[in-house]
Amino acid sequence: MNTVTDGPAVRTGGSGIFTRPTGIADGARWLFLWLAVVSVVLALPGVLLTARGGLLALGLAGGAVLVSSLTTGFVRRRIPLGVDLIDALAMMAFALASPKASAVVMVMFGALWFRSLYGSGAQALLRVSLFAAALGSLYAVWPLLREDRIGTDFGAFLGVLPTMFFTVLIARQLGKSLAAREQSMGRDRVLAATGSQLLGATSTAAILALGWSASAEFCAATPGLRLVLLAPDGRTLRVAGTAGNFRNVPGRLPGEVLFTRPGTSVARILDPAPLNAAVGEPLMWECLEFEGRDERSWLLVGAPGRIPAEAILSVRGLAGQVALAIRNSHAHEELSAQARTDSLTGLHNRASLLAGLSAGLAGGDDPAGLQVLFLDLDDFKDVNDELGHRAGDIVLVEVAARLRASVRPTDVCARLGGDEFAVLLHGTGLAEATEIAQRIVDAVAEPFLVGAESMRVGASIGIATPAAGVGIEELVHQADVAMYAAKAKGKGRVEPFTPGLLTADRYHTVHA
Repeated sequence: MNTVTDGPAVRTGGSGIFTRPTGIADGARWLFLWLAVVSVVLALPGVLLTARGGLLALGLAGGAVLVSSLTTGFVRRRIPLGVDLIDALAMMAFALASPKASAVVMVMFGALWFRSLYGSGAQALLRVSLFAAALGSLYAVWPLLREDRIGTDFGAFLGVLPTMFFTVLIARQLGKSLAAREQSMGRDRVLAATGSQLLGATSTAAILALGWSASAEFCAATPGLRLVLLAPDGRTLRVAGTAGNFRNVPGRLPGEVLFTRPGTSVARILDPAPLNAAVGEPLMWECLEFEGRDERSWLLVGAPGRIPAEAILSVRGLAGQVALAIRNSHAHEELSAQARTDSLTGLHNRASLLAGLSAGLAGGDDPAGLQVLFLDLDDFKDVNDELGHRAGDIVLVEVAARLRASVRPTDVCARLGGDEFAVLLHGTGLAEATEIAQRIVDAVAEPFLVGAESMRVGASIGIATPAAGVGIEELVHQADVAMYAAKAKGKGRVEPFTPGLLTADRYHTVHA
């Protein structure tokens, strides 16, 4: 059975065994590694001074095996159970070559402190049992290889056996505390970094992408952690996203997975079996409401054995950051829409129309395919005078609706203010623009029902086509001039701009 570390899967900082890692848990393992290695080195002189022949070779081989397995375990971050057995025999060989059996106690405790920071609790208990059994067997093996007797020295050694088990227990708890602290710090770093990144995200899609990226880092920093976002979809639950290792990610889960109370945010895990099947192992699950989406949804947090309380707090913090960023994004979108939209009719406003026209003239569209229509209502003042401004607003809203219905989805309709409107046509020539403008005139000419009153207004439209050397302001002015020319010719007309209209406009301006 292979075992892995209780800490993060990637060592943080440093390389090899001569540079201390920056991570808390790995830093502690590095210190205990050198405690174990130095304990072997300090016990080595006794072997060199007293052992001869085969015992000397046995002791040196045992010491070499111990140092090799210790450093290899640190580098590979895994200690197979077979290595524990080899280490127990190596420790026994090292003790047989030492002047006293107790000389190996320091080596044993150094190895236990280091090894107890790896693997499961069961393996730690098995490891200390192997060490105790191997060293305890010295009582039978010592007389066969050594002429001296162990005597009271061996009795003193047996007295420390209970301490070995307490050492492993304490080291395990220390390792768990260090790993939990490092995981918590890792999640805190992710939260801080994600918070900064969310400040620059304006779209919901970008915010959710950052949230799931941070969730994946949470799961990497917290072994066994899984996250699932569920949203109601009829009688089932739609899987809106996952983080962590899953055997398979279903598109939907049975509705029975969650118990929800209608009209409230109350929800709890009712049947975790489908969740566990998706993960591939049984987990403990906790349900958190997620308020960052337009639809009601829940974030499920799972982990084997138990879910660390600190991990729940971190997930709540991340979910809160994402939810706040999404709400801010919606507010930003609403403000942006208000800045581009006429509040009465819902059409684009003057600023939005000019921005679209500027983009088209700058090369976003073929300038030759742009047409600008300026529309002014005929006799609209009569509506306000006879029925009041409230009735006038009703007519303006209906004009906007008829304007939308008369143009294509790609065209931009705008209210410039008062009873003036404009349309920016894309990909049209003058002939087609004239047809669209006449369609608008005919639509506006239909009666308007304002309360019990039937009212009629007309529309005069001027058309301007971009030309070389003509800027935005000049083009807008041309459309305006063409519109007034349509009114001057009898109202309810469409008039394309021609240079002669501009001359007439200057004449009327001078003589006005």
